[in-house]
Amino acid sequence: MAFTQIYVNLPVTDLEASKKVYTAMGGTINPDFTGDTSAQVVLADAIVVQLMTRETFATFTKRDTADGPIEVINALAAGSREEVDRLADAVLAAGATEPREAQDMGWLYNRAIDDPDGHSWELLAYNAEAMSDATTTGQD
Repeated sequence: MAFTQIYVNLPVTDLEASKKVYTAMGGTINPDFTGDTSAQVVLADAIVVQLMTRETFATFTKRDTADGPIEVINALAAGSREEVDRLADAVLAAGATEPREAQDMGWLYNRAIDDPDGHSWELLAYNAEAMSDATTTGQD
């Protein structure tokens, strides 16, 4: 595979509030890439979120920065339903919101979380074996 990591760059209104939410999601702040207008949050060895004030984010593009309607949903897989609930509850306590109820499809369980700026994340756990059973029997 050509890629080794994903870096998700997000514009934020309140850097400190966003750092609180992303560290509650299990991330750690990398001080080497964190300052007054930007913070790097490592969610896993291969998943990094770079939070930037809207002004700093704007220096990386000539296009308008999205504000309002949802543009993308990022999804993170956890090891179990219990881990999804633990993480979602911690993130909600840190200031995120939950735009809809949890979904349980038997083989897939997920919860939607929006950070303080409305960036959407799906926290999910799935059972690949049960998923294959559901597809062969025609269940969703």
